[in-house]
Amino acid sequence: MAILFLLPSFFAAQERGNPFELGPRLSLPEADGDSAVAAADTGNPFDLVAPASRPARPAPAVSPPPAKREQAPRQSWYRNFLLITNIGILLLLTILITLFRGQVGKAYRAFLNDNLLSQLQREREAGGGLPYYIFYGFFLINAGFFVFLLFRHYGLDIAYNTWAGLFFCVAGTAGLFLGKHLVLGFLAFVFPIKKEVHLYSFTIIIFSIILGFFLVVVNLMVSYAPENALPPVLIGAYSGIGAIYFFRSLRGLFISNRFALFHKFHFLLYICTVEIAPVLVLVKLVFYS
Repeated sequence: MAILFLLPSFFAAQERGNPFELGPRLSLPEADGDSAVAAADTGNPFDLVAPASRPARPAPAVSPPPAKREQAPRQSWYRNFLLITNIGILLLLTILITLFRGQVGKAYRAFLNDNLLSQLQREREAGGGLPYYIFYGFFLINAGFFVFLLFRHYGLDIAYNTWAGLFFCVAGTAGLFLGKHLVLGFLAFVFPIKKEVHLYSFTIIIFSIILGFFLVVVNLMVSYAPENALPPVLIGAYSGIGAIYFFRSLRGLFISNRFALFHKFHFLLYICTVEIAPVLVLVKLVFYS
């Protein structure tokens, strides 16, 4: 009976509308880029979509300091210089060994044997010394390049650019050895020791040829070794050069022993002026400039 009394009220409410239907949604303001979400125009208020993202702002470019901008091209230029120089030296070495393979073997045997050195000296006096002079020039190039790398390693500038610096180092090294041979020639002219002086002068050439081959490897290692590996490389280079120089000095003493006993003053004067002084000057320039 109660249901019968409620039916008229139910139909009256249906005529006025469904009380569970939601009215039109209020228009939301247009979401800007900072809004977290925005409602989609789908008729369903529960459908949410993310707002359109703004394009990311590019990070401002940080320009390197002027010193670094200038240093990068210089390092690139110096690497190219090292590459060209080392390739040129290796190419020249290949050509010389191809053309004068026999003379290289003789020079190495004369480096170890005094009798073979005297035999090569007689061949040189007979007109067969040109290949040894060419290899001697190859040594001067490598010695000058090694001196240039030392100046560069210790931060010493000797010219306005790298090529000029290399030229000055090679020219200085060649002038040093040429001066030594001129002093020896003067001694041979003044004193009756012409044969011994010529033999010692040729000894310098032979030992320099072997040292030139050693410096090819040293220059490559100094050019491309990392900074933390340079100290042991340089110590090995100094040790090898010192050993060859000491061995050559012993051979020189063996050649001049007959005169060193009776002309001690002149012999010591030559040793201090020609052999020791140039080395000390080079050490002074490299380590204490």
